[in-house]
Amino acid sequence: MPVKDLDWDLVRVLLAALRSPSLRQAAAELGVTHPTARKRLGDLEQLLGFPLFERQPEGYRPTSQSLQLLASAEAVEGAMQAFQRVATAADPELHGPIRVTLPEIVATDLLMDDLAAFCQAWPDIELKLEADSARADLGRREADVAIRFVAHGRLPDEHLAGRRAAISYRAVYGGGECWIGWRGAERDAAWVKQSPFPELPVRGAMNQAALQRAACAAGLGRSQLPCFFAEPLLKRITEPEPGYDIWVLVHEDLRKSPRLRVFRDAVVDALRRHRPRLEGRTAGSQRRELTGARGAPRRGPQSR
Repeated sequence: MPVKDLDWDLVRVLLAALRSPSLRQAAAELGVTHPTARKRLGDLEQLLGFPLFERQPEGYRPTSQSLQLLASAEAVEGAMQAFQRVATAADPELHGPIRVTLPEIVATDLLMDDLAAFCQAWPDIELKLEADSARADLGRREADVAIRFVAHGRLPDEHLAGRRAAISYRAVYGGGECWIGWRGAERDAAWVKQSPFPELPVRGAMNQAALQRAACAAGLGRSQLPCFFAEPLLKRITEPEPGYDIWVLVHEDLRKSPRLRVFRDAVVDALRRHRPRLEGRTAGSQRRELTGARGAPRRGPQSR
């Protein structure tokens, strides 16, 4: 088989099919239709001269030949991703998309005004934001820039480059004689033991910060939350302490990209301006409370 006849799109569909429970899901992950994915897989099989999957009623089952190709296909994928990163870094123009992965609450409750200002200052750069319920892989080009919480005092992954912009402090908020659970009493037992109130029981399970904040506002119990996210909306009942370091990161191959650098600098500057909020020391931050067990929650003015 002449190497020149091998198309990267054919290798991509093989990898996606091997990694997904169905060809339909593989097609969705590639952003193509199911018939397109099926055709590309057939084209690759014809090019190679042997079957890659057995068609069975319950779906596609990989053959031994396709499994032998997996490591080489992943090596090709890694080379293509490296090529794309280097090409992006070499582009001197300040235009085009920037895919940003970040915690949702950082976007909605801390940086949205700053991101809007960046878009106005650089109208030829298009921001594409994705809240990272599952961490995007910068090596696989799932995002260009990551604004990421890292446990205080620890370092991000070695293959990433960037700066620690600020520290997000946390405190206990709410009231009542129980913790609002994140994952349930049994799974939360370890962190409760290390908390300021280890004797309190855990009730329920609410696995997002926004749910925890709303539950505190409704009077369901106490929660440990980032100060910037909880204040001035909730009553603080412990002193703030460092929770997470906030890093602005790119893959090391992209650290010299002018387009990504101008964005990273803007985000770092914004986070440093927000340090009073992040550290729970904004003037008047305790003026308003959400005490929602009686009546609808009330939003206080946001600190700037």
